[in-house]
Amino acid sequence: MPKTAKKHHRKSNGPIEVSSAIHTGSSAKLKKKIRDIERALKKHEKLPADKKIEYERALKGLQVELQNSQKNLKEKENASKYHMVRFFERKKATRKLKQLRKQFDEMQNTAEPSKKELKKLRKQVKHGEIDLLYVCLFPKAEKYISLYPSQSAEDINDPNVKAGLRKTEAKRLQFRKEVEKLMDEGKLSFTVDDILAGKKVYHEFYKSSTTEKEIDAPAAKEEGENGEEQDDFFE
Repeated sequence: MPKTAKKHHRKSNGPIEVSSAIHTGSSAKLKKKIRDIERALKKHEKLPADKKIEYERALKGLQVELQNSQKNLKEKENASKYHMVRFFERKKATRKLKQLRKQFDEMQNTAEPSKKELKKLRKQVKHGEIDLLYVCLFPKAEKYISLYPSQSAEDINDPNVKAGLRKTEAKRLQFRKEVEKLMDEGKLSFTVDDILAGKKVYHEFYKSSTTEKEIDAPAAKEEGENGEEQDDFFE
């Protein structure tokens, strides 16, 4: 019986199909499609104008999709890595704020409240609100900078470590200022009371430069960790 001749499929040297390059899913597939289109643009220099525009638009779309994919992946990694630190810092900031608010209310309801003490407590309450917002708003795509570091630059003798801690502290203060500005300008779509009520809140922060290696995440854990229910606030 004669053997059936094998069919040899030759790869087409023509342009790739752009429609297959959209919404490809994983970062690896997106990178491959980006390379394919870039190679096609270089190889087929005499493409019709409309086809070239189609390729360039697809390329830009894929690059944006890749950035979003990598950002989402980074957010998931950081959500897992910093979940416990943020969880305990939120608990601590919540407890401190409630205590400060209680002190302010008690002072305000006294027979002759001290204006000086009220002003001081009002300022402390605002700082407490900023602390809570800091924990909730810190960009998930970036390495979390602890609000309550376990050590300060003054406690370190190593000049390199001390310089790193000071840089981290500067970024921490800068982000607190950004949070305060959002709060003062009324640009948040939720309130501090929403957070205290346990509601999930979200705010898309612009991409900042707080991507240096974190060196001050607190080593000690807050009381109540054992047996404490898990919080899905940062998931």
